[in-house]
Amino acid sequence: MMDHFLTTDVFKRGLTNYLTEKAYQSAEQNDLWNALTKQAHKDKVLDPSITIQQIMDTWTLQTGFPVVTVTRNYLNGSATLTQERFMLQNNTMITTEESKLLWWIPITYTNENELNFNRTRPDHWMKAEHSIILSNLNATSHQWVIFNVLETGYYRVNYDKTNWQLIIKQLNKDNFRDISTINRAQLIDDALNLARAGKLDYAIALDVTSYLAHENEYLPWKAALTALNYLDDMLIMLPGYDKFTVYTLKLLDNVYKQVGFTDKPGDPQLTVFTRVDVLNWACTFGHDDCVDNAVNQFYNWRKMPDPDTNNPISPNLKSVVYCTAIRVGSQVEWEFAWQRYLNTNVGSEKDLLLQALGCSREVWILSRYLDWAVTENSGIRKQDATRVFGSVARNIIGHPLVFNYLRNKWSRLREYFGTSLTLINNIIKSATRGINTKSELKDLKDFIAMNKDKLESATRTVQQAVEQAEENIKWLDNNYATIRDWLQRNTA
Repeated sequence: MMDHFLTTDVFKRGLTNYLTEKAYQSAEQNDLWNALTKQAHKDKVLDPSITIQQIMDTWTLQTGFPVVTVTRNYLNGSATLTQERFMLQNNTMITTEESKLLWWIPITYTNENELNFNRTRPDHWMKAEHSIILSNLNATSHQWVIFNVLETGYYRVNYDKTNWQLIIKQLNKDNFRDISTINRAQLIDDALNLARAGKLDYAIALDVTSYLAHENEYLPWKAALTALNYLDDMLIMLPGYDKFTVYTLKLLDNVYKQVGFTDKPGDPQLTVFTRVDVLNWACTFGHDDCVDNAVNQFYNWRKMPDPDTNNPISPNLKSVVYCTAIRVGSQVEWEFAWQRYLNTNVGSEKDLLLQALGCSREVWILSRYLDWAVTENSGIRKQDATRVFGSVARNIIGHPLVFNYLRNKWSRLREYFGTSLTLINNIIKSATRGINTKSELKDLKDFIAMNKDKLESATRTVQQAVEQAEENIKWLDNNYATIRDWLQRNTA
């Protein structure tokens, strides 16, 4: 951020002066700020009345980060910008006194008229003030504006409904790439996280994602899939989840065809990253071609004369191939993968297989797997047991098994892990992730009440799980109907 509001040359010169001056001395944060201030004033990129310390203390000495809300006046072309603290804590905006914190925020923007996504020096500053007015955005009432160009400032941006709709309209045009790749990713990330925090209607946030059916770039997809993961966790046990899978597969169809299922020599690294993420989601949601490819590749591996040394599956695709084949397969696929786990001495391969073995849909296999994770000499190291519980818990069939294991076999877990508090706490987090119904919450509270004298150091972890579950339930109360209805309209 400093690199952009100072410019790279000024930042480097100031940093060089700081390192030269303090080469053989102790230094503190303010020494760096002073060196940068001197250089910025010398090169006239910063008002003489402003110091870097003034700006950066609001970022380095305060917790959280801001969201800037842009409210346009479509009659006179102005906009009011307001800032407040944004921090997802148990899925809600912070409303304590800390929410009144203010930052020095570099304001950059462009519009449909200019399309200038290269200018990252700030046009204006919010000088630790709650709001400012920009008198002229140089955009008509029918043109969008986008703030935080190239996301060079560490803040989220929200807009009034009309500007969001103008942006959505642009994203769904053939020339959606007029908006830079980074800002397309920013729009998705901001919209879905603002909606999650209760600051934006989910209907608008989901409208932003609709253009992804034509998007092939890694950054927008990474932002989308990361944010959609929370929706997946919350909706997976509810009526209408089928609409979520249908909608997501519709978005994925084009990019799936673009990246394909085969790693090619010379693929750009971002293409490789995109392929891995897209295939994981496509196969998980039952994309026919994706599942068929994964099953066939796993079958070919099983038929190799020496599968422990001859594995034809691309390293980048092992995770999705292993998990998919085990999920749609039978005991045969599971036992084959288990034997490979026992035989390999490669740590990364052991980890991949350990994660994939939790993908089975067979309850008895998953139950046995959990038992083996807390059994001496089973082949699973004690420190890897949390990976087993985590992988099973991420499985819709396995999550209730892990939760019940925690409730019914707490004494066994404590006895096996002893003083390994981190392992115990990680298992609790896995077992309670995604709890969003009152019946599950009651079961969790009953478990705590029955074991309150035995929880000891895990007390805070289970209390956090209760708080998270309560917030998940509240989130569903506030948003489920809106999301369900939107998905119904957009998958009809």
